[in-house]
Amino acid sequence: MKKPISLLLFSMVFLFPQVIKASAYWMEIHGSGKVNEVVKIQVCYGFIDDLSERHRTNGPEFKEIQHFNFFILNDKGEKLKIELQPKEDHWEGSFTPDKEGTYRILGMNDQLPVLMRSKNSHENIRPIDFMCGAYNVGSHSANNMIPVQFMDIILQEKNGIYTVFPYRNLKPAEKGTLLRIFNPENWEKNILVNESQQVVFKPTMPGLYVIRQDWSDNTPGTFQGKAYGKIRYRNNYCLWIN
Repeated sequence: MKKPISLLLFSMVFLFPQVIKASAYWMEIHGSGKVNEVVKIQVCYGFIDDLSERHRTNGPEFKEIQHFNFFILNDKGEKLKIELQPKEDHWEGSFTPDKEGTYRILGMNDQLPVLMRSKNSHENIRPIDFMCGAYNVGSHSANNMIPVQFMDIILQEKNGIYTVFPYRNLKPAEKGTLLRIFNPENWEKNILVNESQQVVFKPTMPGLYVIRQDWSDNTPGTFQGKAYGKIRYRNNYCLWIN
């Protein structure tokens, strides 16, 4: 029996590599940082391979990006809805900043299908995903620094050092809450929220950093006709360092 089992494991690893990779949604923000110039927001789905390279995919999960609700929040607290359109390997929306300041970019998807892990409904998971980021035009503004969605993360930067303020249910995350930070090479670092309800880190290279907070609500329920044992909330803050 050992030989058939070995062959099965070989097939799972080499023929279906994406099945065993951790996959997630993320966001990339591209712009000049100038007033009245278009900013493009790209929302992607994909996985990180064994060589720590990030790959975009366009399967069923990719199509679920259509259910994300994105909006821009300016320094005055005004909201602007962002409509996403599908492209080859991402969904894209845009906005044009008309003033200097910090524009927060936030999104949520509470329509993702239940992850069917087992015939036992207690092992099935309903995912709800959030995303957030910020885009600075001119000088950074400190006026736009309050949580506005259930899972939220706010960053402050000084001399190249970032202080991360994670929130759940509009309240600061508790001491000991785990944050996962992926650097541009997709190496992961886990940091616990300290007694000041924050985390501090220093980027070491340019590129995309993803700061992730997960929280599970173990209340069972039914969504889209499928029973689940818990809700997994996830927030990815996407930070681009030039």
